[in-house]
Amino acid sequence: MSLAALANDELLRTARSKLDLSTIIDPQLQRLNLNPATINVNEIRSAMKTVAAESPVRENTASSALDGLVKYIPTESVTLYVAATSAISSLTAAFPSVTASGLYLSFIILTPVLFMLIYIGKRRSQKLSFMPDDVTGWPWWKLFASTIAFSVWALAVPPLVTGDAGKVVAGFGAVLVSTLLGLIGNVVEPAEAS
Repeated sequence: MSLAALANDELLRTARSKLDLSTIIDPQLQRLNLNPATINVNEIRSAMKTVAAESPVRENTASSALDGLVKYIPTESVTLYVAATSAISSLTAAFPSVTASGLYLSFIILTPVLFMLIYIGKRRSQKLSFMPDDVTGWPWWKLFASTIAFSVWALAVPPLVTGDAGKVVAGFGAVLVSTLLGLIGNVVEPAEAS
């Protein structure tokens, strides 16, 4: 999943609890010239809140399993890393201090930075404060999980791991860690506020 999608997921998760449906429903009632005395506005608000809290996409078993496997893999970091590793010989020729392991470590550091920049940008586009007021409201789990997912998945991409045995272990490790992150995320990530 992309870092942008993780940031969207975090914003949706936290914003639903602050959703004021009266700002959506009341203008529509006025537009339809409905008399509040003939309808129970509170019942409509309650029904709309239930509908708004539901996921707009119905999940099936296959998509749920695949989503769980790739949920925390930061596609922006992986894409940039694959491009950089494919150009490693050119990069090393231009900058002799660039090594495969240095590039790997740089992208491990870059992943949480990218996530936070995307997250902050999305908060600003939603006209929210720069960061959540309380430090416990920060997306710590998604930040940690996307960094771990990248660090493991990047090992499955040449040139860092060589040899058939290393490639098999890296590939298996990437699938195993992605699965574990999805399972752990279900436990440690704060529940959606209702």
